[in-house]
Amino acid sequence: NNLFSGATYIGKPEKDPVQALRIYRRVLINANQHLPLRGIDIEVSDPSSDGNKLSLSSVYVDLYTKTRIEKKSEKSRESQKKEEPEFLRIIEAAAIYRQMVVLGDPGSGKSTFVNHLCVCLAAYGLEQSEFWLKRIPGWPRDESSLIPVPVVLRDFARQFSNQQLDADPCHLCDFIYSRLDAQKLTFVKQALNDALENGQAIILLDGLDEVPNKTQRSFIRDTIIAFSNRYPHCRMIVTCRVLSYQDPAWQLDHFPSFELAPFNSQMIDDFIQAWYSELSRLTVVKPENSDDLANRLKQAVRRPDLWNLASNPLLLTVMSLVHTHKQRLPDARSLLYEESVDILLWRWEQIKTGGKDETHGLTQLLRDQGRSELDLKKVLWELAFEAHKKGGGNSNKILSDIGELDLQQALTKLHTTKSRDWAYTIINKIKMRAGLLIEREQAVYTFPHRTFQEYLAGSYLSILKDFASTCSSLAESGAFWREVILLAVGRLVYYSGDSEKPLALVGELCPEQLTNDTLSWQKAWLAGNVLCEIGLKRIEDSNLGKDMKRRVQKRLVQLLEHSALTPVERATAGNVLAKIGDPRFLKDRWYLPDEPLLGFVEIPAGEFLMGSDPKKDLQANDIETPQHKVFLKHYYIARYPVTVAQFKAFVKDSGYKPKYVDCLKGIDTHPVIWVNWVDAVNYCKWLTEKLSNDKNTPKEIAAYINTKGWVIRLPSEAEWEKAARGCDGRIYPWGDDFDVNKVNSQEAEIETTNVVGCFSEGKSPYGIMEMSGNTYEWTNSTWGKNGIELDFKYPYNASDGRENTNSKTYTVIVRGGSYYDDIASVRCARRNWLDPDGRVDLRSFRVVLAPSFSDL
Repeated sequence: NNLFSGATYIGKPEKDPVQALRIYRRVLINANQHLPLRGIDIEVSDPSSDGNKLSLSSVYVDLYTKTRIEKKSEKSRESQKKEEPEFLRIIEAAAIYRQMVVLGDPGSGKSTFVNHLCVCLAAYGLEQSEFWLKRIPGWPRDESSLIPVPVVLRDFARQFSNQQLDADPCHLCDFIYSRLDAQKLTFVKQALNDALENGQAIILLDGLDEVPNKTQRSFIRDTIIAFSNRYPHCRMIVTCRVLSYQDPAWQLDHFPSFELAPFNSQMIDDFIQAWYSELSRLTVVKPENSDDLANRLKQAVRRPDLWNLASNPLLLTVMSLVHTHKQRLPDARSLLYEESVDILLWRWEQIKTGGKDETHGLTQLLRDQGRSELDLKKVLWELAFEAHKKGGGNSNKILSDIGELDLQQALTKLHTTKSRDWAYTIINKIKMRAGLLIEREQAVYTFPHRTFQEYLAGSYLSILKDFASTCSSLAESGAFWREVILLAVGRLVYYSGDSEKPLALVGELCPEQLTNDTLSWQKAWLAGNVLCEIGLKRIEDSNLGKDMKRRVQKRLVQLLEHSALTPVERATAGNVLAKIGDPRFLKDRWYLPDEPLLGFVEIPAGEFLMGSDPKKDLQANDIETPQHKVFLKHYYIARYPVTVAQFKAFVKDSGYKPKYVDCLKGIDTHPVIWVNWVDAVNYCKWLTEKLSNDKNTPKEIAAYINTKGWVIRLPSEAEWEKAARGCDGRIYPWGDDFDVNKVNSQEAEIETTNVVGCFSEGKSPYGIMEMSGNTYEWTNSTWGKNGIELDFKYPYNASDGRENTNSKTYTVIVRGGSYYDDIASVRCARRNWLDPDGRVDLRSFRVVLAPSFSDL
């Protein structure tokens, strides 16, 4: 190890290619084996003390994607009852697909994953220890000796920032080789080139979204594609933020993408346990105290205000960092970052001096010039803001990092005589001990994570007098400034106690007079995010807040009604509407729709075409044939599937206990899931009673229930299909041609349920929403005695026993397809089945108002 200085080799060149690659692997391990977040302790923070840094492999938790694993059909009803959703692990996706994109929210673990994979492959190639293969379960053994080639894409972009070049694989090769030169590894070039030619390398391209310059997007993307074509046998993984990748200018054709799922409760607990076990190993905490501290943190993150934050790996790391020092957690995300910044800047001095002043410490150096800690932080705020601003502008300069000269010039302003020597001393103190600024390479600095840069840039934004107008202008750059703006709002609200500036920003983002263009919709969506960051209680504290809330609610409803933005963006904006309160639903009417008939829509009497015509529909299958005419009397069907809020109102009012309590945990205006057939039937009975007895029930509905004896119930599959397709036999609710903007199916890439009404352009001829996609819906119709053989075939006959469903005997037909299914499964005529007691999260239901089946 004395031949290495961090990520640089200082020994003699090696001619033997095998030995050259061994040295290269050791450099990779040195560069990536530690968690890139300092501030745990003075010794842990010390770059010269490698043995005391947090080991990435020790705290790494296997990450999952939002992609479901395809299951084989189960013949046994019992086996299906126990069915749980299974999701693909990101390491499994990487093993299956030789070229792929890893998507994730800020701090979701994208970079950590590629760093972990890099270390494990490099270490196995060096040591041949099974320990490293166990850390990447599912990785093919015959490719366990691949040579990792990590590339930070912002560095690659910077190298070509002032040049107009055509995309060519040689550009990326030249950059990779230039990094070898910088690490004194020139002698590795030939061996690495041979590995590329022979398909023995895996290229890890991190941070596609961190190259925000518009003129370079095509160059970077096309160069990556050209490189993959030049070396088709090499594996390649690219990381990018989810929202950035919605821009077609970023997307890599033929590269499958997988979005990282947030931590679940078990993963959160596993990380916390690993965190304190590692600190115990490093003697940062006493071994006898580590379990107690871990348990206290596990309990602390379960506070309602922090639980959602804890599902983000970076924020959980920040919580762990703060908890390590203070044994408590603050109340908001912005305060978490503020306390983390303080720890990273000042904590090491307190440990070293026992809380006493130090003659040459960072704090004392500032005091000698009549400056405070806040003065230094303000300098860092502005530097972070300018770095972010230059990185996101239209110039050719990519400056996500901070040059030492810029840092030095900014710090001299704090010295009475503008001393550069003093400024350099400050820089040295920060980089050697504090950990808030990390020297990635000589004279180039960066923050521990991009989100820290965004928080510091947001802190600078928060002190500007023209905060609202500046933020509104920055928002026009798209997703690049979104996190900065929201962190600035959080700091104003939780640190400064200021809600006026954020509310003024809401007014700028969502003025009364608006145009229906993409930018206007995106700003309205951001305005909703700002309201969430302020907090709903604080919004209600002022008339301005109440007015802004109503304005944004109205605008976001319009966004859904216009099917604006991409499906992923629209679904995310719909979730924001759910958080601030969706005015489409009535709280005092069991959250039924705010419509004259509480969301019930009449389906007129008459014939319709049921089933599929294989000549017209190439996706048709035998159980959908023959296509035939069915006459139905008139009935009413719900515009939307039953939502989480509606089902919770039922449970609260009736005391009913659903079999699977997870059904109560979703977003209020999403379809309720995890409900079995019996739960759905009981909801119908309850709603019938409520509407029958309530004096405010619309007269038309009350008359049908109380005079004609109609009931709320599940639809037959015939009633469901007619409401979905009308009378003309169309394939989808909107027509015969599939359209990704009209349905939440696999092709939309939302990969979860959405707020109801998100796909208004996909409505049926009767105006019924989302009959295709989102979730499967229970019907009252029987499939058969088991899930394999269909007992009730076409033509449909309601009186042949198929509507005498018995939950203990039969399997039940479900309709509509789901977000997990492809275009074939979201057709109006598609028939599927499920055990009435099945535990599957893809199933919901909607209701009809109609005569009971015994009266038909």
